[in-house]
Amino acid sequence: MKYRLPHTLLLIILLAALFPAKAQQIAWSVDMTGFFDNREFGYSKAQSQTFFGTRLSPEIGIRIGHSTIMAGASWVQPIDGSTREAKVHPTVYYRYDTSKFRMSLGMFPRTQLIENVPAILQYDSLTYFRPNIAGALFQYIHAKGFAELYIDWRQVQTEVKREAFMAVFNGRWQPLPYLFAGGHLVMNHLARPRNSDSRYTVTDNLIASPYIGLDLTTYTPLDTLTLKVGYHISLDRLRNVGTWHHPQGILIDLLAEWRFLGLHNTFYKGGSQMPLYPQLGAQLNQGDPFYQSSTYNRTDIYAYIFRKSYLNCIASCNLHYTPGNLDFQQQLTLRFYIDDQAWKNRKGKQNRGYLKNIL
Repeated sequence: MKYRLPHTLLLIILLAALFPAKAQQIAWSVDMTGFFDNREFGYSKAQSQTFFGTRLSPEIGIRIGHSTIMAGASWVQPIDGSTREAKVHPTVYYRYDTSKFRMSLGMFPRTQLIENVPAILQYDSLTYFRPNIAGALFQYIHAKGFAELYIDWRQVQTEVKREAFMAVFNGRWQPLPYLFAGGHLVMNHLARPRNSDSRYTVTDNLIASPYIGLDLTTYTPLDTLTLKVGYHISLDRLRNVGTWHHPQGILIDLLAEWRFLGLHNTFYKGGSQMPLYPQLGAQLNQGDPFYQSSTYNRTDIYAYIFRKSYLNCIASCNLHYTPGNLDFQQQLTLRFYIDDQAWKNRKGKQNRGYLKNIL
């Protein structure tokens, strides 16, 4: 693995030499993230722990028209004065980018997703320490919505490791300024290790999570006010057992922001999600383990310390309610991002919008 990145960089240099100077450009970006996450949980199925670290993700490549080839790495470093727990994730991908269609292939940053994945599908800690998607991403952008499909190959099959991958579809359609609908479809697959015995079996996880919503922003003095009501069903089975588990329930999501302050509340009521989590953990289910409770409410109260086109710093106090427990979580994340396009237009008045948070 340690030789692949230099070889990829050499390939990029050779490609740059083959094309006329006017046809190609040097592309680069630097993405730096710092995170502090303190979790004080009494709920027995969610672990109390503290994450404190930084992530540095430089990339360099060439751009020819709508196509870009990029190579780099993400260095994830816990703040403990030691590199023993540090990890480096290679980043190598092809990107095609137009106003309506985008595609990535390889190992590319998760921040390329149009929408961040909700907590019921993607746990915070996985986002901190696994910044890249390994596979393919296809995105379609329309004036009234978007659709994106990606395949993430999380683990390759070996004699001791189980093959794990997931396919995720995310879409949203807004026919009226105040009305929208969308949802997620997920296929999650966990295979056996190579040449393994009968203790292991192929495991399936299918998820459908449609929703409808109201965008009431223009009717209030707030900067953002949306309400979503959704239905979430998952299908899980161990193939050697054959029985399908099918927990389902209602998800209600409220988001309100005013200037630098925000409130995000998510309520779930229904069957206990992720029934195989006690046995397989995040190998199969990537979602927040709090959703194993049949009743769960999460309230995030947050403030943007900085919010610019190149910088996002947000502090949040999160309350997790499950029957018999009220748990606390404090988060602070900072993301700084700049690339060659932003640098070239740094003195212009082009509005690039706010930089997206990692969560």
